Amino acid sequence: MLRRVAQGVVVAVLVAAVVGLALPRTWRVERSVRVDAPPERVQPAVASLRRWQAWAPWAKSDPKALHTFVGPETGPGARWQWSGPSLGHGALTVTAATASGVTLEGAIESDTVNTTSRFTLEPVADGTRVTWVDEGTLPRFGGLFVSQVEARLGERLERGLSLLKEVVEREPPPRPLPPPSSLEGLDAGVSAGP
Repeated sequence: MLRRVAQGVVVAVLVAAVVGLALPRTWRVERSVRVDAPPERVQPAVASLRRWQAWAPWAKSDPKALHTFVGPETGPGARWQWSGPSLGHGALTVTAATASGVTLEGAIESDTVNTTSRFTLEPVADGTRVTWVDEGTLPRFGGLFVSQVEARLGERLERGLSLLKEVVEREPPPRPLPPPSSLEGLDAGVSAGP
């Protein structure tokens, strides 16, 4: 009896391994939110990884994590690295930042890039539609877990976009610059050169 149970376990493991190798290992998750602010107010909150601390759903999930920021404050080359007991280790790097979107590459629990995130900022009536797409590849045998990864990641993207919306909408809009003043009278009292 014990021999049959052991054989059954071995067969189940082999079947799972074969299925895991045969299934696609890539994931793709897309979520959107409408923010009541123009794209030029949303873009800085996405292009600056330091500002992600206010809205990224995992940024404060591990109080013991060490966060490091390198490169420029915002835009291409900005990099956020983290390492912590429950957060794990990883890094995000901004690879492109324009008025209409931001692209990042990530190395999550890896030293090589294994995920890409894209934010598209589309102007809509009185606001911006922010779309966050996250794509990546799981390690070998990861095909067994793609649906779980997509479900969990989908929840995180929804939470992150909701927090991004709150943060951007809470910020006061920039005050308009005053109109340029007349230059008349500025050079009064300034003598002409010889």
